[in-house]
Amino acid sequence: MDVAYRLLLQTECPSWLYPVTMGATTVWERWDSLRPDGTLNPGGMTSFNHYALGAVADWLHRVVGGITATAPGYRTLSFRPRPGGGITWARTRHETPYGTAALSWELTTTGMTARITVPEGCTATAELPGGAPVPLGPGEHLLDAPQPAEKAA
Repeated sequence: MDVAYRLLLQTECPSWLYPVTMGATTVWERWDSLRPDGTLNPGGMTSFNHYALGAVADWLHRVVGGITATAPGYRTLSFRPRPGGGITWARTRHETPYGTAALSWELTTTGMTARITVPEGCTATAELPGGAPVPLGPGEHLLDAPQPAEKAA
């Protein structure tokens, strides 16, 4: 997890933010499709709108944002954010066939606070760091989880 967050947040190549520092608004096929001097990578495979490295969006959604389907069509969901890399808050939402599923979380001095939306007709489990799994029904939920013991020291 630490390596993934480092890769996400560093701005040198290779990283997810390097293309952003170079003006990217899409995901590139190569980490260095555009070189620091502004020239194109001469390797021949240089797409500036390519999914190969785009799986980071899925990782951001499932790990940082914490929303995962646990049944087809998002009928059941898991809300399990895993903060790291110095990120202290995140907001994620997904339009399911049943309505909006959403999670916003923030680290506090005592742990984590999360606001969760479970769509009508769906069920979910929330598992915040340091907390036990909590079953949730449809609606809005506010949860607090204590800081894990190993982080509190």
